[in-house]
Amino acid sequence: MTNTTEFPLPPEAEQLLSRLDNLQLAWLSGYCWARARGATDNAYNTGTGTTADINTLNQSERLIVTVLSASQTGNAKSVADQLAERLKAEGVEVKRASLKDYKAKNIANEKLVLLVASTQGEGEPPEEGVVLYKLLHGRKAPKLDNLEFAVLGLGDSSYPNFCQAGKDFDQRLAELGGKRLLERADADLDF
Repeated sequence: MTNTTEFPLPPEAEQLLSRLDNLQLAWLSGYCWARARGATDNAYNTGTGTTADINTLNQSERLIVTVLSASQTGNAKSVADQLAERLKAEGVEVKRASLKDYKAKNIANEKLVLLVASTQGEGEPPEEGVVLYKLLHGRKAPKLDNLEFAVLGLGDSSYPNFCQAGKDFDQRLAELGGKRLLERADADLDF
């Protein structure tokens, strides 16, 4: 993965993170997110602590992570599928959808979205992401004040608009009131 944002940790940490695969990075991001929200150490020190803690929540309190993909060739779909499976393995309730099957207006009702988006042509989203892209950039774009999100952009750095669709989704989700869980990550062909 190519780091195109300023890295706020020491070089040693960046070096360690560069050795992790996509699933390990996804797990680590979830772990850090939970820690930032004040989860106790106990939930992480037992093999089943996280799952048990999640299962004790009543249904209305359960956090559902919506993992969306905008893919043209299947790469973004594959990464999103792996991420969703890893989250499920950790006891997280996941809704997984390709943007071709997702009702774009439902974005206004989501609490937590992880979006994996590839870029096509001159920086456009893939065909299956166009409906959501147009909604978010249109006059009737919903307010997303209750949304927390993270975006992973996939692309080819040999093109001038590297990961542009991911950049556009990330920027617009924030402009509409969404709160970033993590800074957008841009991955080159070797992701």
